[in-house]
Amino acid sequence: MAQRLLLICAALTALLGCSHRHAAETATTPDEGWTLTVINHHWLDVSIYVMTDAGRAHVGTVSATHTQSFEMPARMISTGRTVTIEANPIGSNNTIRTEALTVQGGQRVEWTLETGLERSTVAVY
Repeated sequence: MAQRLLLICAALTALLGCSHRHAAETATTPDEGWTLTVINHHWLDVSIYVMTDAGRAHVGTVSATHTQSFEMPARMISTGRTVTIEANPIGSNNTIRTEALTVQGGQRVEWTLETGLERSTVAVY
């Protein structure tokens, strides 16, 4: 009976140990970057900017009806910072911005720009 109890305790300890290691491997770190993916359904190319309290940085251009991903540095999302993403369609006076987003290292921001920019959506994964 004692041997059976000892075997059960050993098995539970091994299972808990494995699950703890897995959680530690998937945790994000503050010095890890993030990914910005822009899905452009608009008929114009757009210039993409990321704004933080430290300033405004040009990320790149996404061609009309294309999708592009950008690897972003961790310094943009350091502790307590939020980011706002801006799109400026080239050849238009329209500009669109996301709301302030809280992004952590390792996360992905997906911004879908629609033909009517006011219908665009953003999500953080």
